[in-house]
Amino acid sequence: MAKSKSKSKKQQQQDLLRFVYGLIVILLAVVGMFELGWLGTILFGSFRVLFGQYPQVLFGIIIALTGALMISPKFVKKQPKRYIIALCLSTVAFLMILGFPQDQDLVGQQAFNSFFNSIRDVYSQRSAYAYGGIIGSVLYSISSFLIAREGTIVFVVLLILVIIALIFTPRKIMQSISTGSKHLVKGAKGVSKVAKKMVPVKDDNPDSQDDEYDPLDDLVQDHQSESLIKKMNPSHDSKNASLFIDYDEKPGKQMELELEDESQLAQDQTEMFDVQRHLNASNTQASTITQPITPPQNLPNTYENYRLPPKALLERSTGSRSNSNQGSAKEKGRRLIEVLKQFGIDAELINIHIGPAVTKFEVKPDSNVKISRISSIQDNIMMELAVKSLRIEAPIPGKSAVGIEIPNIEMVPVRMKDIVLQSTNFYESDNVWVALGKNLLGEPVSVALNKMPHLLVAGATGSGKSVCMNSIITSILLTKKPDELKLLLIDPKKVEFTAYANIPHLMAPVISDPMQATSALKLVVEEMDRRYDTFSKSGVRNITSFNEKVKTHHENSDMKPMPWIVVIIDELADLMAVAGKDVEVSIQRITQLARAAGIHLIVATQRPSVDVVTGIIKANIPSRIAFAVSSAVDSRTILDTTGAEKLLGYGDMLYIPMGEPNPTRVQGVYVSDEEVNSIASYASKQAAPQYSDSFISLDTGGGSSGFVATQDDPLYEEAILFVIKQQKASTSFLQRQYRIGYNRAASLIDAMEQEGIIGPPQGSKPREVRYRTIEEYEEANQSS
Repeated sequence: MAKSKSKSKKQQQQDLLRFVYGLIVILLAVVGMFELGWLGTILFGSFRVLFGQYPQVLFGIIIALTGALMISPKFVKKQPKRYIIALCLSTVAFLMILGFPQDQDLVGQQAFNSFFNSIRDVYSQRSAYAYGGIIGSVLYSISSFLIAREGTIVFVVLLILVIIALIFTPRKIMQSISTGSKHLVKGAKGVSKVAKKMVPVKDDNPDSQDDEYDPLDDLVQDHQSESLIKKMNPSHDSKNASLFIDYDEKPGKQMELELEDESQLAQDQTEMFDVQRHLNASNTQASTITQPITPPQNLPNTYENYRLPPKALLERSTGSRSNSNQGSAKEKGRRLIEVLKQFGIDAELINIHIGPAVTKFEVKPDSNVKISRISSIQDNIMMELAVKSLRIEAPIPGKSAVGIEIPNIEMVPVRMKDIVLQSTNFYESDNVWVALGKNLLGEPVSVALNKMPHLLVAGATGSGKSVCMNSIITSILLTKKPDELKLLLIDPKKVEFTAYANIPHLMAPVISDPMQATSALKLVVEEMDRRYDTFSKSGVRNITSFNEKVKTHHENSDMKPMPWIVVIIDELADLMAVAGKDVEVSIQRITQLARAAGIHLIVATQRPSVDVVTGIIKANIPSRIAFAVSSAVDSRTILDTTGAEKLLGYGDMLYIPMGEPNPTRVQGVYVSDEEVNSIASYASKQAAPQYSDSFISLDTGGGSSGFVATQDDPLYEEAILFVIKQQKASTSFLQRQYRIGYNRAASLIDAMEQEGIIGPPQGSKPREVRYRTIEEYEEANQSS
């Protein structure tokens, strides 16, 4: 306490000295401005010699700045740097304009000599014209020597334009220009419409009108009609690409984001019409098929016309900078320092970052303050600031500061489109990128799933876990084709993954039965073992090397590229309750060995207890996401540290990547149901899922009763002859040929296997057809 009192006295002395010095400066400026007495005459004459004809302007600026600094010592620091630069450049431009001599032939050294010879008259005689003083004459002399008098005029004009841009910001100028141009365009369109009505134009192409006004298909009508209206009308759109307000953000960067947004509007509209043409072409092709056709022999060719969903299917952000959050952050930052001082903690507020849901205050305490003291008064800070939640990060990793995170007054959602547009590597072919959200600095957080390599997602009900799973799957659909990545979705709740039931990326139907899920995980382990056997024979170590080798020796080899496999379990607790030991063993094997095989596991649960998230599972899943939980015990179960109990919910998460000791707070990306349905529909309309035979048997079983029932199927004999003729057998093969469902096709395949016509499934390899010709099959039937 004694030390704080001494510091307070020292501060009072400094304030008193600053006030006295300020009064002295103002007094001298007033004396010089009005030429009061001998001292006033000297000051006025000296300023005329130095700064030219109008020293009163400079005296006025000195009085204003000194008064502002007396009232607020940090007045200059609080002002944006562009204002200070604009003031300095204005002074330079003003002096250069005054420094132009009346004789146009005076340039360079001659101009300065002319003024220098009249300095005595300028100082003593008020009638003598002082031009721009010594400073203005020097500036003009240098400029006229380098670029002549005419170039100096151009330079001054450009300098004035720069000053205007600094004061009014390029954004406001561009908005004014944009508004004016829009009015001109509207006027031109109005004139054009009137002209068209007066003079009818004959169209040479009779079909062009139908093409122009063709309505979008169901996908575009359901989701994008309203979005297209918003995109074509910029008044409904966001002016900022970033949803974060950061006091460190540079105006130039903000301007770049806004210009990118304007160009993105036109790109989105083009993409939507491309979507329309592509889907119309697909529908036209499908409608012209009257007879079954033979599917392509090479599986990757099935997806050669597949197109990734365009970014135009994603909704744009409607949020913008919140003035209420900004004003509240300033007030809370000031109040926070006061509260710390009340408890004897001297600290300085060095930075404020305003995110979409949380504001982070970076506080630097004195070197003699224990960090634990700040953490110990957390409840007091909450009460003094009147906030419902507060999280302290003491210290911030890599900084000599403490982070205090406080909820915002307004929460602004983070949209998937913002992450996609701001991430430069989102569409890399060598990685599986997944959008998570934005951190407190306003930076997009997207992670490479193949480098994680497995992920645990846990949180209480309603905390944002399901939205996070949707964002992960949506990211995959946006960036990967069905032949590049396969999904195995396990949904014990039966409602979370219904939108993805028909996407072509599925390697099996969405599994909702816990016992079938257990069997599916065992099959994934078998697939992993088969892939490692293939790697061993090929002399490679991982899936990336294998696929590169296949591409290099594609013509001389029967090998095909292996797709990534992502297994997503939406609720682990249901599986652990039914077959905990088997599930734990399968997860252990997958997480320990499957990374090099290109198999990655994402496990989610809303009950993060030790009997669900066991020690074995935690030890083998290094990357984790924790949403809001009810207690610190649950937070430790997920993250091995506390903090998740302080989260706000609604997508507020703590993310720990592999190899990082401390979690990062992220506001999760929000994907609406309309976006999910649009992207899933876009993918499913282009291709049907091709299920693996080994996973189909999970639904159909393999008993003899199924074989007996299948013998009555009118397609059975025809399917046998077709399989023998093509020397190829699979469930998806029969689905495409006969346009039947997967259950019926799987029953036919199982019956053929039991009858000995085809061999058992061999993972990624095709089944063996045991009859070479139809005649051989008929002879075998006659003999039996």
